[in-house]
Amino acid sequence: MVTTPVTVFDSRGEFIYGLTRNDFAVWDNGVPQQVSQFEFSDSPISLAVLLNTSSRVQPLLDRVRQIGILINSYILGERGEAAVVTFDDEVHVRQEFTSDSEMLEKAIKAVKPGGDRTRLADAIDTAIRLLVPRPAERRKAILIVSEPRDVGSETPLGEALRTAQLADITIYTVGLSYTEALWRTKPQDRQPPSSPYPPGVFPTPPLPGTPQTPTTEQQNRARADLLALIQVLVSTLRAPLQQDVLEVLAAGTGGMAHGQASDEALQAAINRIGQELHNQYVLAYRPSNLNQQGFHEIRVRVRRSDVLVRSRPGYFIGHPE
Repeated sequence: MVTTPVTVFDSRGEFIYGLTRNDFAVWDNGVPQQVSQFEFSDSPISLAVLLNTSSRVQPLLDRVRQIGILINSYILGERGEAAVVTFDDEVHVRQEFTSDSEMLEKAIKAVKPGGDRTRLADAIDTAIRLLVPRPAERRKAILIVSEPRDVGSETPLGEALRTAQLADITIYTVGLSYTEALWRTKPQDRQPPSSPYPPGVFPTPPLPGTPQTPTTEQQNRARADLLALIQVLVSTLRAPLQQDVLEVLAAGTGGMAHGQASDEALQAAINRIGQELHNQYVLAYRPSNLNQQGFHEIRVRVRRSDVLVRSRPGYFIGHPE
């Protein structure tokens, strides 16, 4: 059974409500599929919170320590639960899954800086291991708060992404800026500045409804290239060298990447993530073409001309190429 959450917007970026199963059409590798399960999701959420505690972003950790109350208020609500994982030179589970808001906030407020590596893929692998045993009726998601880099992981990034796809886990990300962290550091402690983004990478595409300009047209082309890169990544397990890894992970699971977050932007990003998780349609189908090895592209369309749709792009079956 393949499950994909689907977010549907109007031209202003507002959520579309009231759609039925008959409004959706799904293709798997170009083959029309029969949607066997459909719901407008109000399921309780299991959220793994992944926090980058690298020394590179140490000046921003005071900001990160305040997000527990935001997660409780905007994402979890009364029925949700969360676990906390930190990553730098090492990966640690700081809090197993709990629905106790005070325990969650305490675990996040207690995070401390570690080494200068960023074992992001290893942290995702740990989060998946925590999420998979959660009850089937719960929506499973990962929230990553990090700079966009993966350094020192033993787990290939493509393997982490592939496993998240197969486990129906959606990844959302909020960026931390190494450049901002650098200039918050005392001058005598500063290292030469370097951008956390590879050359030529466009920022995360705007929300639906943003007017098209030459810049956003470039971003749309970059988005198409991103989907092709996701397919290569989960097929070969080779890490992308010229792309923001946070954007790759979010797009590869149907989530959303939020850019570098100031105090206000961090609150807005978590609010938006919570809104989306509580305003999605969830579609499930049994693929009629599982004999096909390799990457299966999922395409979801809504039988209306005035909406924009976001879902996960697909999943991989078989061995790495």
